Amino acid sequence: MCHVSPAPFVFVQCRPAGVIADDERATIERLGGLREGESLHSLMLFEDPDVDPARDLDLDAYAGVIISGSPYSAVEENEASDPARAHMYARVARLARTLIERDIPTLGLCYGLQMLAVAQGERLIDTVPEDLQAVSVHLGEAAAADPVCRGLAPTIRSFVGHTYALERTPPGATLLGRGEYCTQQLLRWGDNVYGTQFHPEITTAGMKLRIDTYAGHYYNADEARDVIDRCMSQDVTSSNAMISAFVDRYRGYGSVTTPAAV
Repeated sequence: MCHVSPAPFVFVQCRPAGVIADDERATIERLGGLREGESLHSLMLFEDPDVDPARDLDLDAYAGVIISGSPYSAVEENEASDPARAHMYARVARLARTLIERDIPTLGLCYGLQMLAVAQGERLIDTVPEDLQAVSVHLGEAAAADPVCRGLAPTIRSFVGHTYALERTPPGATLLGRGEYCTQQLLRWGDNVYGTQFHPEITTAGMKLRIDTYAGHYYNADEARDVIDRCMSQDVTSSNAMISAFVDRYRGYGSVTTPAAV
């Protein structure tokens, strides 16, 4: 006899181990009602350079794939001079192409969205950067009919922080959520591949952790008080609901069969 259990989700983390990686994983566990090692498997690409997800993962064994944000760039020429970063880029690009080609349930977060796009030949621009802040993302008619997004608020507030962004909605993709400054905020390819330029995995407490960690990198250290003031007053639970909605949509999407104990 065999035992059939729901397939887990896999979280592909594209940053070094540390407090940010720990926080994003813990937040996705909590928002998705998942448990690491059981219903959520995490893959640390920077720590596991020999792992090539498109080659080594049995993607059919997972309910869905979540691709994290990253301190690295999704612009290939920016990464070429650093072998470790170039290797990261190549592996994530191969995974992104596979996910879109097979329409595997996916949620790409910031860098994850950008890699989904560039893997399809799309270019990124640096003319609509967004500092660490909360922005409004307006969901359109396509989102109202979308099985993941239709339960979300019509306008959500979410944290952002990026230099590069998509210039346009890529051919074959659907724009579900538009920002007022950086327009390409929430997209879907096919039926099952989603990407957000914003960060639904960052809570208000999580943003404070990032502000403390990124001082002098994402913003000048002497601007810390302004950054804290503009972020800590924000309610981003409407954005955090995106994680819950994605997991709820695809929970049970696949199954794993194992031999029963005798």
